[in-house]
Amino acid sequence: MNMNVNIADLFEGLDHIGIKTLEMEKAIAFYTEVLGFTLVNRIKPGDVELVFVKLGDLVVELVEVNDGSFYGDGVVNHIALRVSDIFKAVEQIKRHQVECISVEPMNIGPKRYNFFFRGPSGEKIELMQG
Repeated sequence: MNMNVNIADLFEGLDHIGIKTLEMEKAIAFYTEVLGFTLVNRIKPGDVELVFVKLGDLVVELVEVNDGSFYGDGVVNHIALRVSDIFKAVEQIKRHQVECISVEPMNIGPKRYNFFFRGPSGEKIELMQG
């Protein structure tokens, strides 16, 4: 890989913020009825339900807590950065000896990938492509 990657071309901006919720229906009502967000998607890819709500360009992913780990990664569970090429972005992350949660980018849908790692204070960050 070309080591002279233009980082500004690779990391495009915020994709979403993941927030843990103990009561999904209450959280959906709060974001949609109180704050005016629109419900975009509701999925359960595994044991945990994920609900995406949107206001303008801001997307919040509500992450269901079903195992008591409410504060494991904090109430703000993660921030997700949109990237143009997740494989190059992961190479960039790994070159800096960052603590990786994921081993490799995971395919989560047609042309959609994600990858998790930790920032310097232990904060969880997700890369999203697609």
